[in-house]
Amino acid sequence: MERVALGLIAMLMLPAAPQAAFAPRSFFDDFPLGRSWIAHPGDAYNEHLVRDVGALLLALIIATAWTVLRHQAGRGIALAWLVQGVLHVSFHAQHLDGFAGIDKVGLIGSLVIIPVLAVVALWAGRSSPGSTD
Repeated sequence: MERVALGLIAMLMLPAAPQAAFAPRSFFDDFPLGRSWIAHPGDAYNEHLVRDVGALLLALIIATAWTVLRHQAGRGIALAWLVQGVLHVSFHAQHLDGFAGIDKVGLIGSLVIIPVLAVVALWAGRSSPGSTD
């Protein structure tokens, strides 16, 4: 179950990472699917910051995929996704002004999935062979 949860995290995060890394303006203005959940009213576009976030997400996705495909213990990766996910949800939960009701639900609902899957991976990996990481 640990590998499944981590694999789902990598797959769910994959659409955002390359768009942020390689098409940062599009990511800022249109993610996801033209809804613009990234840019809040009054936010200034920062290409460097958006590209860096995309690069970091790509790196974490690669580390996650490596762990899953090589059947290695994934508790460290799961913990990294948990930290990222909780901080990400926390920020957005405090900055929902200007979003329509459906966007608020979609935004928070989609962001909660990552830390929940990370907790599943941590829980499942607690007694797995080789889970001493």
